[in-house]
Amino acid sequence: MKLLSIAVPSYNVEDTLEATLRSLCLPELLPALDIIVVDDGSTDGTAKLANTFAKRYPDSVRVISQQNKGHGGAVNTGIAAALGRYFKVVDGDDTLAADGFARLLTCLHTSQADLVLAHYEKVPANDSAHPVPMRFKGVEFGRVYPFAELPLDSGLYFGIHSITIRTDILRRNDIRLQEHTFYVDVEYGLLPVPYIQTVAFLDDIVYRYAVGRATQSIAVDSFVRRYGDHERVVKRMVGFVRQTALDEARAAYAYTVLKKLCFTQYMIAAFYDPDFKRGGWRARRFDAWLKKADAKLYGMMAENTYLRLLRRTRFLFLRTAFSKALMNRAYRLLNILFQNKRKFTY
Repeated sequence: MKLLSIAVPSYNVEDTLEATLRSLCLPELLPALDIIVVDDGSTDGTAKLANTFAKRYPDSVRVISQQNKGHGGAVNTGIAAALGRYFKVVDGDDTLAADGFARLLTCLHTSQADLVLAHYEKVPANDSAHPVPMRFKGVEFGRVYPFAELPLDSGLYFGIHSITIRTDILRRNDIRLQEHTFYVDVEYGLLPVPYIQTVAFLDDIVYRYAVGRATQSIAVDSFVRRYGDHERVVKRMVGFVRQTALDEARAAYAYTVLKKLCFTQYMIAAFYDPDFKRGGWRARRFDAWLKKADAKLYGMMAENTYLRLLRRTRFLFLRTAFSKALMNRAYRLLNILFQNKRKFTY
């Protein structure tokens, strides 16, 4: 058995995939690695490039070509094919930091944790901007935490760029992401929670996440255009938490994730959408759905001052660019006054 399987979801990433695979195919690490490039129906040279690495490193690199299923479908394929004890996802336009990657493998050799979380950094597309590190705070590095002892009040979040998880947890519990749907990263971090017993933290930056491209799904216009995708993820995750038996610690974590996820859903409709009429209608419809689907979560959302104000106006206040700017400035002022660091997106 290999130590670590790395799934590389790849769709038309001919321009970036070589850098991704070079960051993974480090000679001293390759014997422990099972690298699975999932060519998700690419129409450019992605598959050809991936196969050059597979021929060069046949004991460590494989290519699986499939009809397009979206990012979630590519991750599902990687999980099903994995040979490693642990599993990680690295997108075909991102890279790993060599030193952090090496220390991650050292950690995995001896770790008994179900989930290992490491820092990552955001790497702007603009070469003149510096990478922004995203670090875990308020945790004890090197300690293996039982889930019940995790410091959830530190703002802990299991993000896909930080996660390395035991493969058998994903496979034994049939963890599958939605296909042909954006924003399923949240599913990848939340669906395994009922089955994770232990968590460890690595004090190293491992993942280098490329940001700032206009075509990214997290760009504002992409959020609006793919509103239905985000809504499908929200509804699946709310239903999952409602229908799954979770102990106190897991429920507490799950609801912190749902609060961020739902707030983003409100903002895509009420704040990001340039079509004010459509945005207001979407926000009211989602608000009514959430009230019926999970009254507890609906009440928790009212803890957000900004959202509480929007609800009082039935999301009609944000009908002009001026009123949006005014509301945004008021909300930022409230954040400063109350030292509230809420963000518009998760």
